[in-house]
Amino acid sequence: MSQLQNIINNEGESGWDTLWQKDITPWDFGDSSPALKQLIEEKKFPLPEGRGLVPGCGKGFDVYYLSSEKRHVTGLDISQTLIDQVQKEQKELNVPDSKVTFQQGNFFDLNPPEEKYQFIYDYTFMCAIPPHLRPKWASKMAELISSGGILIALMFPISNHTDGPPYALSTEIYQELLGENFIREYFDENPNSFERRKGKEHMSVWRRK
Repeated sequence: MSQLQNIINNEGESGWDTLWQKDITPWDFGDSSPALKQLIEEKKFPLPEGRGLVPGCGKGFDVYYLSSEKRHVTGLDISQTLIDQVQKEQKELNVPDSKVTFQQGNFFDLNPPEEKYQFIYDYTFMCAIPPHLRPKWASKMAELISSGGILIALMFPISNHTDGPPYALSTEIYQELLGENFIREYFDENPNSFERRKGKEHMSVWRRK
């Protein structure tokens, strides 16, 4: 069992704050995923304007990458230690709240804005939650995303291991969870990846019905 798994298994969701306090963050590559950049820059997938959400946002690389003058992105994380850090960094970077907001909270308790979210990006978030919560994850995604909005789900880790986090995922799991309320309209089983994640990621985009 890894140090990460030991802390989460012993402390539950509060363990994520402990991991940030102890700087045990093996999921942090210091940049947005190559697969996300490929989707937007190379594949030219049209990202909706409006409001976006990145649950389990970490240092906020994806939050900044997806934001623009026409896209406000909220980075949500359960760790207060982390959120204090990224809010300080946002001020130092002079990035206005009109483009980016960082918020501490539990994804399952999040109340959507009146117009909901036009897009959500999930990477290393679904794999971090206990598998019994996956149906609740799917229901929450459907609640948060506006009709016609999208869920960008970078599936990781594509694997059959039995321990976690990160817990193993598959394309079949996503289809089973999302098929009722979403239509998959983009899929790449071999996207650009960080070196040690090659062969373990699939990029997908799901349109809210």
